[in-house]
Amino acid sequence: MKFKYHYKNIFKLTLFFLLISLISVQAATLETPTPLKGEIKGKVIDASKKKALVGVNIFVEYTTIGAATDIKGEYHIPKAPVGDKIHLVASIIGYKMSHKIIEVKEDETVIINFELEPTILEMGAIVVTGTGTPHIVEDMPVRTEVIPRRLIEQKQAVNLAEALSFQTGIRVENNCTNCNFSQVRILGMDGKYSQILIDGDPVVSSLAGVYGLEHFPEEMVDQIEIVKGGGSSLYGGGAVAGVINMITRRPLLNQVRIKYLHNSTDGKIDEHLGAVAETVNEKGTSGAYVFGSFRKRNPYDHNNDGFSELGELRNESVGFKWYYKPIQSGELLTSFHRIHEERRGGNKFDKPVHEAEIAEWLEHWRSGGTVRWNQRPSVFFDYRFYYSFSIENRKSYFGGLGGNTDQDQLDALAFYGKTENPLHLGGMQANYQYRGHLLTAGLQYSRDKLNDETSAETAYHIDEVYTNTGIFLQDNLHFGSDEQVEFVVGTRMDKHSELKDWVFSPRINGKFQIGGGFTLRAAFTTGFKPPQTYDEDLHLGGIEGDQRIIRNSPDLKEETSNSFSGGIEFQGYVNNMAMMASFTVFQTTLKDAFTEEFVSKQGVIERWERVNSDGAEVKGIEFDLGIRPVSSLEVRAGFTYKKSEYDSPLEDFNTKNFLRTPDFYGNFRLSFNPTSNLNCYINADYTGKADVPHEIAVEGQEDPELILEKSDSFSQIDLGLSYSLPLNSGVDTKINLGIKNVTNAYQDDLDVGPDRDPAYVYGPIRPRTIYFGLETAF
Repeated sequence: MKFKYHYKNIFKLTLFFLLISLISVQAATLETPTPLKGEIKGKVIDASKKKALVGVNIFVEYTTIGAATDIKGEYHIPKAPVGDKIHLVASIIGYKMSHKIIEVKEDETVIINFELEPTILEMGAIVVTGTGTPHIVEDMPVRTEVIPRRLIEQKQAVNLAEALSFQTGIRVENNCTNCNFSQVRILGMDGKYSQILIDGDPVVSSLAGVYGLEHFPEEMVDQIEIVKGGGSSLYGGGAVAGVINMITRRPLLNQVRIKYLHNSTDGKIDEHLGAVAETVNEKGTSGAYVFGSFRKRNPYDHNNDGFSELGELRNESVGFKWYYKPIQSGELLTSFHRIHEERRGGNKFDKPVHEAEIAEWLEHWRSGGTVRWNQRPSVFFDYRFYYSFSIENRKSYFGGLGGNTDQDQLDALAFYGKTENPLHLGGMQANYQYRGHLLTAGLQYSRDKLNDETSAETAYHIDEVYTNTGIFLQDNLHFGSDEQVEFVVGTRMDKHSELKDWVFSPRINGKFQIGGGFTLRAAFTTGFKPPQTYDEDLHLGGIEGDQRIIRNSPDLKEETSNSFSGGIEFQGYVNNMAMMASFTVFQTTLKDAFTEEFVSKQGVIERWERVNSDGAEVKGIEFDLGIRPVSSLEVRAGFTYKKSEYDSPLEDFNTKNFLRTPDFYGNFRLSFNPTSNLNCYINADYTGKADVPHEIAVEGQEDPELILEKSDSFSQIDLGLSYSLPLNSGVDTKINLGIKNVTNAYQDDLDVGPDRDPAYVYGPIRPRTIYFGLETAF
């Protein structure tokens, strides 16, 4: 096996195995549990309401052994380890974790019940993204942020993009007034550096990443997990700035839910209708979840120049998830979704696209799904095999006269396109518990085919197949009194088809519980991006019809990153008040960072080449605070301050600063339940000033002028109210009312007319919007 920069990797490998050996000496003093097994059963209820809690995770700490409560609040762990100091944990998001030390004897059944008390909304969640194995979020050795289902509903988010907004260190932005291409930035880094997962699988391809944030409807999403910093040691290429894992809904109840949401932006309507149905059999051996949604948005013109800032959009989505347990220790899980979306920006929406002065039209079809087999043959060993896929097809049109009236010029500026992008992913993962170690190993193979064509004779076409083979190994180990010291040490080897050599991605994360609710965390992680086609290459856009075609240099090397982070966190109670606070410092350095160089221009086609630059650095601090002074009130706040610079100035602007990303941004959230039926919600978001590139058309000049603007800062406030109606038994109805962007904070220097720069857009995605929603579950 050949390593790139082999002498450096030998040093890293030596350090990696030395760390495992040294720490294993400490862990070796722990006694190995006997391989005998027992059984644990019980019930979990709300401590104040005395009602059964559904979906509570009950598990043996520092293992993958566990179960979830059913509709009656009952759980069953058929294969539990035997011993007199078994650490059993009950955890569900929004409730204080309950921990009990119990005794389990061979072939005996132990009854353990729990009563849980409410706490900070995000606490109590079970997360898997940081290590690939389940942990309670507050005990996670890898700092993980959670967006729970309840918060998604509070935000009245209709898709993944809206669900991600208002999170510390996370920004979702609109990058085009024609098509509303959006991207998510983690700690200010471009969206291409964030890897989006679906249930832990990297099946959101480069093409899907262009508009995929808005493709996935809220009906699919149960929880979102965010891990910042390099994540290639688990997930391969792409996880440089961080990982966003969209956890899809799993059936828990027998219910049907129908939801309608009506948004009005200055009289322009955006409607969303969704329905879900889930069912679970009495034994809990099989369950199914089915969803469907429809969205229609009318175009919105903010500055009344006749051209849209928010384009016309229509989305239809359907899907399902089904699980079946043919044996007590094994589960077969399948899921599938089909998404169709059509969007158009520009003007003259009542006419065909080729008759508009400017029109950008895209139609997407996405099919995706997974088949997964999980089994636990013994108390200490479990494994899974999986196959996932996504098939993305797109038709597109970009064209228009701009400021011209010549039909021949129109023909030259009109581009029809067709793109096909099937992606297949398969692999396996095994977990083995030995003394204080939880060993994880896996193998993953992906095949990503991209065929992108346009009708423009002078444009490049893409017809590529990218394959990647990844092998990873990880040790999650615990030692010390009460297991207060925890490390995650791992590495992954990737062989990408565009690279001659294997890429080595090590990591080490450490956690130390210093007592009194305080925890120290530190991490060194790595990431890389292979030299293939990325989302910005597949995004249509331009000024006066000019098109920028970006292709890779023949000798382009992979981009690599090293991330360091450390911080202190408090989670606990102060005078019976639930509280969490964290302070984190971070630094990410990029080597061989990708940048673009101008090559030539032929007609309306600009040719650019992606090359390696010297590198870049992002560093800063984050602070998060959450308090729950009484059970009916919760307050959350956070901010990020950072500096992000390239090693060398950008060619066009003579600046080292990252573009389109502010140095300071923060958020505030308040949730208040004055009665059991009423919830009041306030969300505020601050975005500081940023450098934004701007192309300005100059009369009589062939090429537009390129300048660097300083954006305004924005403070956006959302207000919401939800009221549950006491209807007939078994029927729950909720009314949602609110205003998004109350202060109407919006960019006030948008370009006007057909010669506008569609990429010159910043600030909040939508202006003041009034919404009304009705939701019924039965």
